[in-house]
Amino acid sequence: MNRISISVVAGLLLAAGVATAAQASDPVGKFPGVTLTLSRWAGDPWTSAQAKAGDAWSAATGAKITVDAIPYENLHDKQVLEMSNGTYDIMYVHPSWFGEYVSSGALLPIDDLLADPNANPPGFSKDSYLPSVLAQGASGGKQYCLPDFVSSVVVAYRKDLFDAAGLAAPKTLDDVLDDATKLNGQNGISGITLPGKKTGAVADVLGSLLTAYGTWWYDKDGKSAMDVDAATKAITFYVAAAKLAPQGILNFHFDEVATAAAQGQAAMAISTTPSLSWVEDPSKSKTVGKWAYAPLAVTADKPSGELIYWNWCINAASKNAKAAYSFLQYWTSASQQAAVAKAAATAGATKDFYTDASLVASLPFLPALQGALQNANAQPSLPNWSKIQDEIELAMQDAIQGKTSPADTAKKIRATLDQELGG
Repeated sequence: MNRISISVVAGLLLAAGVATAAQASDPVGKFPGVTLTLSRWAGDPWTSAQAKAGDAWSAATGAKITVDAIPYENLHDKQVLEMSNGTYDIMYVHPSWFGEYVSSGALLPIDDLLADPNANPPGFSKDSYLPSVLAQGASGGKQYCLPDFVSSVVVAYRKDLFDAAGLAAPKTLDDVLDDATKLNGQNGISGITLPGKKTGAVADVLGSLLTAYGTWWYDKDGKSAMDVDAATKAITFYVAAAKLAPQGILNFHFDEVATAAAQGQAAMAISTTPSLSWVEDPSKSKTVGKWAYAPLAVTADKPSGELIYWNWCINAASKNAKAAYSFLQYWTSASQQAAVAKAAATAGATKDFYTDASLVASLPFLPALQGALQNANAQPSLPNWSKIQDEIELAMQDAIQGKTSPADTAKKIRATLDQELGG
């Protein structure tokens, strides 16, 4: 998979403020008597929002859709177990699993469905999606998945604590560390919180840092290409920030990071925009309205990040592919994505999402997301990335615990990349 420019996403975010509202999309097709099962990870607001969309889709099409939501850390293994027998029709497929599932024949190509005017609303086609995002669900010239929930890794910081300490908004990674150091321990809270658990979150944050420092895991041909010196700088930052985090960071996925921030346990947080939605949720947060957001940047004029997205795919063993596609098209439409955008702190993957000026104006994380996506790499989706990711995160846990130096950790990660991808 190639390193790609995500500037088209950032450009649409920038243009969104002067556009007009998007049109709603109704479900397409009638499927009386059909029952679909959707496999996804558990967690609000996404699970409840998707179930609500499923109810609306079912009422319009005569079909029935049920959601099998389980904890993220168990999702991959459950899907692998259930895919071949057709238990699932629709599956959330993390980018790090995508290549594996494609190579095993588990996913159904949807090119014919995307091109069928009878399967889509008038005027809707693959061109309705952001091309750089849609491309992440394609392999070998075939489209397998429809994307949604565009996001990235950003920095959230407490405006009230920064103002009280006389600190300006952080513009660079050096600022982040300096500010976290100054605020650490004040009012009994940690300077910053970020992931340390081996769930993919560590790799996402480190990948964002690698991009900021001007390197990436592999080149356009999928061959090992990470610059060790740049990676050492990224890991050095990660380890230094981890020393200013709450205890138990090795058990922190994005959800735990967001919880700590929401409960007032840290002055700053490095996490994804969806997880950071929790700090703005009155039912989960004691710190609502106290946060601002900034992209990761080594120099202030070059914000960076990682394109994070969700792939929704049809099980190749499904007996109801047309009905499954109908729901996916409906779910990834601008009207449905707009319904959860404020709560989920995400952006849509269709171009018309960004034409809803009132929606965009109400999403406080969007300027930071726009900045991050000006210089971004997409989450890896190579067939063997899941294995590589595990090795990267184990190496990072050793570095966080002080068992290995950042330089040695970078060398170890590069050796893993060389072995698995070739150099």
